[in-house]
Amino acid sequence: MTFYVKAPIFVFREFMRHRTFSYNEESGRYRRLDPVFYVPDAQRKLVQEGKPGKYVFVDGTAEQHKIVTEAAQESYRQSYRAYLEMLDAGVAREVARTVLPVGLYSSMYATCNARALMNFLSLRTKREDSAFPSFPQREIEMVAEQMEEQWAALMPLTHAAFEANGRVCP
Repeated sequence: MTFYVKAPIFVFREFMRHRTFSYNEESGRYRRLDPVFYVPDAQRKLVQEGKPGKYVFVDGTAEQHKIVTEAAQESYRQSYRAYLEMLDAGVAREVARTVLPVGLYSSMYATCNARALMNFLSLRTKREDSAFPSFPQREIEMVAEQMEEQWAALMPLTHAAFEANGRVCP
């Protein structure tokens, strides 16, 4: 299966840990990158409580959300302005892109087989009915949920077996 994924670069860094997939990401070396950046919305839980492996995320205050939004937007404006300044000065795209943050959206094709996808889903989605606990970053979990929805429609019997087996791949 091949999925088209558009997400922030920090989500792609999480993907790359899954070496059973093959990836083809758009290149900032060959085209000017668009100023599309990730800013967590008000539903994104911001505060981590507890010890590693036993932590949970809680909402955060309105002030914390305001700080995150304003700091991210200002950082993005500044870095993209520097990127454009370098491009306008004739600096190569591959050099100019070095100032851009991992909150920048990119796109890629991610190709895998059903077993690799099941392993990915078992690690990148948090479900109460899972045979073992998983603590994915919410942003990659949102991508994984969309991939699972497409896969379940494409291979309903395999998906049902995955669910029946506690969301563990064979």
